[in-house]
Amino acid sequence: MRAPSVTVTLPLSILLLSLLAYMAARKVTLFAAHQSEAHAFALTIFCCVAALPFIAIRYADIPFLLRAIVRGIGIVVFVQVLFDAFGAVPPAPNLILGEANAHALFFRWGMLVAVLAGAIGMARPAFLLPLSYYYILWRHLIGPRTDMWVTDTDYFAMLDGITFATIGVLLMVTATSEWTLQRFPRLRSLMQDLPPAVLRQKTAGLIWAVVVGAHLGNYFCSGVAKLVAGGSEPWTWLVANPTQTAIVIGLERGNNPLATFPTLLQGSWDTISNFTLAFNFVVLGAQLLSPIAILRKRWLLGFTLLFDLFHIGVYFTLGALFHFWIAVNLIVYSSAWRLKESDITPMMKAACVAAALFGHTVFYTNFLGWLDAARLASPQFYALTKDGREVWMTPTYFGIYSYSVAQTAMFVPEGHFPHRIGGNLNNLNDWREASACLASPTTTPQTVGGATFHSVERLVRETHDFMTRYPAIKNNNLYYLYPHHMQPNPWVFTEFNNLRMEDIVGYKYVVDSVCLTLRDGALVRDVKKRAEFRFDVR
Repeated sequence: MRAPSVTVTLPLSILLLSLLAYMAARKVTLFAAHQSEAHAFALTIFCCVAALPFIAIRYADIPFLLRAIVRGIGIVVFVQVLFDAFGAVPPAPNLILGEANAHALFFRWGMLVAVLAGAIGMARPAFLLPLSYYYILWRHLIGPRTDMWVTDTDYFAMLDGITFATIGVLLMVTATSEWTLQRFPRLRSLMQDLPPAVLRQKTAGLIWAVVVGAHLGNYFCSGVAKLVAGGSEPWTWLVANPTQTAIVIGLERGNNPLATFPTLLQGSWDTISNFTLAFNFVVLGAQLLSPIAILRKRWLLGFTLLFDLFHIGVYFTLGALFHFWIAVNLIVYSSAWRLKESDITPMMKAACVAAALFGHTVFYTNFLGWLDAARLASPQFYALTKDGREVWMTPTYFGIYSYSVAQTAMFVPEGHFPHRIGGNLNNLNDWREASACLASPTTTPQTVGGATFHSVERLVRETHDFMTRYPAIKNNNLYYLYPHHMQPNPWVFTEFNNLRMEDIVGYKYVVDSVCLTLRDGALVRDVKKRAEFRFDVR
């Protein structure tokens, strides 16, 4: 039996080293995030220092296939960090807003370091690592900042992809550089039959394939989750899931972009209701088949565009904008469109399929599969005005915490429906009960993601203090100018948009145990139980 040649072993060795380095760095990052803001700040500084030895590496040193991934995702992360650095949304402090309190070390000065690293990273890929790791730390620490859980669903898979790819780039370019080959004659001798440029090309192809496979794995695992949700009847999601439910959930949140167009709203409801099996078949089929997209260039291009169409459909129903996922699909498309079929080697295909099927053991992977039901414990906020009005508020007033409000991941008092993210359920019995608008009321308060009544009050009061300090943000509704995952429909909140900061004298937090449906293009709410909590801010 003949041993594999260096054309196989050397690219695989660099790929394996890249994975090991990525896993170690990820573990250290999450450890720092769970320690303190000071640990996170120190790690951000360390990442910048660690990037310095690789500052000579340029994007031109990276083969195009992988360069498009690293540079493209790097730009997306940098733009997001700039929004958080200068955005007119709580929580503060960021670079320009908020007081210099105990959180300033990480959230202000750490942000400054990340922005500078990102600016350098636009020309030197090594500095994408401190930028990316800072954003991972920021997202992990923003929840404990206000004792309010913020999910990882929207961003973490993309950040795992960019950190792994960048580490791979640094190892690949360093291992094939003249500097390294002069100092390691053994490595040069191994490469007699494999020129450095060819090794770099082969390794870049494998790293690209793993990143693409890990991304496709989000869709595959979401398809598997849909089957698992059915339990003993795995095809339940396909044949019976009421996918149109997303429309009323989006209306309840104030996110559905068609909310002010009842004819279009009812038309979309009726279309999905009448063709549910077809819609579900296309979605589930595409997700389960996604690992084989790499087998043909046209398949890969087609799958990335199809998934972006799915995301656009989700936005026009649920109001959730998966802008990071959309961006990654477009980046993958742009990296692959000029490939020839022969450029996708068997090793690349194998690496991509393996990453799609098993990447969840190494990379953050979403399992977005459930059974839909329009029964939920729904949290909403109202502004109390001087003239006695109670005005429904856009959750984006609370910045990134609007994500938690939209996901109903808030404090729910006892006696209400059990918490489910957006009404989603993962077993048949609960789903059937929810579909009939039934549930045994909870006997204890539900502190979802650690959100207690006191953390809700803290969020309200800190946000009000922030807006009072910068009234122009509320008066001009600048909090809409941020890439929210749960993107609100501003025309739903026109009354709140017209309020000025001086009009607000208090807030009301409401939790409704409610069942939803759509009739004549309008949301119909069947409220079974309501709880109200008032916060006077005068």
